[in-house]
Amino acid sequence: MIRLEPAMTGKGIGPGEAASRAKSRRTILNFSVLALLGGAVGFTAALVEQHDAPISAGGTMPGWFAILAAAVMVVAVLGGSVFYHRNMDELQRLDNYWAATMGANVFLLGYPVWLILWKGGLVPAPDAMTLYLVVFVTMMIAYFWRKMR
Repeated sequence: MIRLEPAMTGKGIGPGEAASRAKSRRTILNFSVLALLGGAVGFTAALVEQHDAPISAGGTMPGWFAILAAAVMVVAVLGGSVFYHRNMDELQRLDNYWAATMGANVFLLGYPVWLILWKGGLVPAPDAMTLYLVVFVTMMIAYFWRKMR
């Protein structure tokens, strides 16, 4: 005689749900640690940077801090990316690849067009911060658009 197990009730969760929740907790922890590191670097930068300098000016913070902040960023982004990549499934990986491709396409098209228009005297010189923000926002929008469909 075949014995059937009773269906799951609201009292417990199965192994699939437990694994999914653990994965979500790891992802939230990863992004939380990265956000805290970024916040700490940004807060400290605001304290050590010259307060009257424009955002586009160079040499407005101590060199030791710039080196330390750059090292923290490189380690955090590379380490966080590896951790996140190992924790995602194949559908998330495809969504991330697609969003990165959209961001790369915006950069590959946006910078040369901006450069040519600048050379023609029609727009201001290309700005790295603006390009970075446009690419980053494009990747975020592409990722969330892909997740919502």
